[in-house]
Amino acid sequence: MEITVNKPLAETFGWLQAGAKRIDLQDKIQNISYVLGPGESRVLFLEDPGASEYEITLGEGARMDLVQLREASGKVLSYNNVRVKCGDKAYFGWYRVVLGGSESYDNCSVTLAGKESSFSANVCYRLDGTEKYDLNCEAVHTGKRTQSAISASGVLADNASKLMRGTIDFRTGCSGSVGNETEDVLLLSEEVRNQSVPVILCSEEDVVGNHGASIGRPDEDMLFYMETRGVDEETACEMLARAKIDSVIRKIPDELVQEKIRDKIQGKTRSRILGGE
Repeated sequence: MEITVNKPLAETFGWLQAGAKRIDLQDKIQNISYVLGPGESRVLFLEDPGASEYEITLGEGARMDLVQLREASGKVLSYNNVRVKCGDKAYFGWYRVVLGGSESYDNCSVTLAGKESSFSANVCYRLDGTEKYDLNCEAVHTGKRTQSAISASGVLADNASKLMRGTIDFRTGCSGSVGNETEDVLLLSEEVRNQSVPVILCSEEDVVGNHGASIGRPDEDMLFYMETRGVDEETACEMLARAKIDSVIRKIPDELVQEKIRDKIQGKTRSRILGGE
């Protein structure tokens, strides 16, 4: 089955090759729907979705936190498509943890249709070898006084590659809305490939949109300082990598889920991050 994935809301730079991509899925797509009524609340934890599409509808004042973990080094590609519609004062939180996998394709598109609805995306990843991660995250503001925050934090080593498209779309009628996007990427090799394509679309005047990014190798002065305190470079890089992942895990509103994910991370050897055997 061949499908098109991660088509952005607007045309991006062709030289970045950041448009939609066609992939061949070996598995049948699972179609899953969730509907939360007014005032309902739920935390949902799912491991390695494989090939799945989710349709989520949140009623007035409803809240859903969706936590998805991919931990599949060397396995077939993963396709994960999440589409959400929020009613008045509803909230959707997306927590995506990618700890490997030959190819991973994630799309999360949230329409903030209800007034004062909100969306928070917190993504973290750690990749090495020739692993690839393709992420598309969209916040579509149509309701008044809506809020979105898209945040990604990750680590790339060896020949790993990552492409992130983050789009904040302010539609006509969403006055008083605010959207923020941030990214923090740690590069542990000169051979990695990192692409970031932030986009802010605006057809409404009374809105605020912001983007910020921090991308680079470990700070040499900090590494030198740690070495003078008896911490070698390999251990220091491992500590930095874990800190980036943990900064996202701490935000998950369920301590049991946090511990499950930390147990997965503990199972990874230091060479998983640093490209060893």
